[in-house]
Amino acid sequence: MTWNIKIKLIQGLCFFGGPIVLLLNFNLEYLLYSMLASWFIVHLGVSCGLHRGFSHRTWEPRNKIILVSLHFLSLINVVGSSITWCGTHRLHHRFSETDKDPHWSSNKPLWTKIKYWFNYWPAHNVSPKTVKDLTRNSMHKFFHRNYFKILLAYMLVLLAISPNMFMYGFVVTTMFSLHTISWITVGAHIFGHQDNDTGDSAKNTYVMGYFSWGEGWHNNHHAKPGTYEFGWHWYQLDLGKWAIRLLGKPESLRHYKD
Repeated sequence: MTWNIKIKLIQGLCFFGGPIVLLLNFNLEYLLYSMLASWFIVHLGVSCGLHRGFSHRTWEPRNKIILVSLHFLSLINVVGSSITWCGTHRLHHRFSETDKDPHWSSNKPLWTKIKYWFNYWPAHNVSPKTVKDLTRNSMHKFFHRNYFKILLAYMLVLLAISPNMFMYGFVVTTMFSLHTISWITVGAHIFGHQDNDTGDSAKNTYVMGYFSWGEGWHNNHHAKPGTYEFGWHWYQLDLGKWAIRLLGKPESLRHYKD
C-alpha cells in the first residue's frame, strides 16, 4: 500500500471508529482522559512541533530529548511524518487559496469542505526542494522511514495493556486530535474574523484561539507565518507560545515584532 492509503486507513479507524467506541463501549472516565490526552498531544506534537517548529522553523528545542518527544507526539496524531506534513503545509502558505493550495476550502461546496475535514484532499506533488532542510536531517529521515513501524508499535503497546487503553488511548484520543486539526485547516478559513489583510480568508477565532493553544489566531499566523507567536495581544491567549518559550532555545525564538 502507498503512504497515502496507509494514513487514510488509520485516520479512518479513528474518525469513524471513535464514535463506535463511544456508542458501544461508553466510559465517562476514559472519555475525559482521552480528551485531556488529545489536548496535550495534538498541541505539543502538531502545533508546537510540526507547525511552528518543523514547518515554519520559528524555534528550536533546548535539547534532543525535547526534539525526540515532539517527533513522537507529532507522529501519533496520524497526520503523516514531518516531511510529508510540512511539505503540504508549506504549499498551503506559498499558494494560499489558489489551485496549487492542497486544502483550499473557503469557496468550495459543502461536500468538498466535509471531505477536506476528513483529510480527503486532492492528490498533490511536493517538490523535494520544498522540504530539503528536512530530508537532509537525520532525525526527520528516521521518523519518516520508520513512521508506520513506530505507530504500529505504539498501537500494539496500548492494546497489550488493555483493549480499553487502545480504544480510548488511541482511537478516541486521535479522533479528537484529528478534528481539532481539521478545525484549523478547514474551519479557520471559514469561521471567525480578520484583523489583518492577508489576501486570503484566514480568520481569527476566539473559541479555537483559547482552546487550541493559539492556533485559532489563524489570521495572525497568515499575516506573519515566520513567528512562533500566534497571539499578539493580551486578550489573544496563546498557550503554545508559552510552551515554546519553556521548551525552546531563547536565541532561536522568532518574535512577531522582530
